[in-house]
Amino acid sequence: MKRLLGVLVLVVVLGAAPASAKVVGISASPNPAALGDRVRHTVEVGTYARLEVWVSALGFDRPATGTLPSGAWSYECCPSQTAGTPAWHYRTSANARPGAYGFNAVTRARGSFLSTARVVSSSASVWVSVR
Repeated sequence: MKRLLGVLVLVVVLGAAPASAKVVGISASPNPAALGDRVRHTVEVGTYARLEVWVSALGFDRPATGTLPSGAWSYECCPSQTAGTPAWHYRTSANARPGAYGFNAVTRARGSFLSTARVVSSSASVWVSVR
């Protein structure tokens, strides 16, 4: 009977294990934003890996580095990560640690603009509305 109870307890404990952590997430605030607002993007990374971020260059001036891990912003034309618009593309120069990172980008046009973060093969996006 003791052995059976031990197996039962093990099954119950394993069944109650928390869901796996998020690999990557991105949010923006304020959203919606006004023209000329500084929008704070927050990227959450759940694993050690290279981080890439895309921000629409139609909707935002070149973003600041903020607390992003070591890396650089570059301009590129029209990736799907910004719905086919020109983009500011950030790449870390080494693996990012798990945690939250933030950077600011000033709005430059009215409309809805897509920002995307990617780690490994997981990505997350946020549409930012600028009025």
